[in-house]
Amino acid sequence: MFYRNHPARCPGASETQCVAMPLCKAKTGKRVTVACVHGERGLCARMAALGIYPGAEMHLLCSGCVRVNGGVLSLGEDISDKILVTPST
Repeated sequence: MFYRNHPARCPGASETQCVAMPLCKAKTGKRVTVACVHGERGLCARMAALGIYPGAEMHLLCSGCVRVNGGVLSLGEDISDKILVTPST
């Protein structure tokens, strides 16, 4: 499910424990899980077609480059700012 103007939270965490951050703020080399995608219907549909949807796990290779489902994607900062992620466990 995609959300507009909805704060993403880690499942089972209290407000002070974990709040999702934009993908562009995540640390390089870390694995993250998509919490939600903020944006218009077209953006959400495009991200889903690329494999970026809530629950999908990604590996942040470098600034703007992610590995998703075995493929590597390069995302601009304006797009990666709209993808909220949480650290993978």
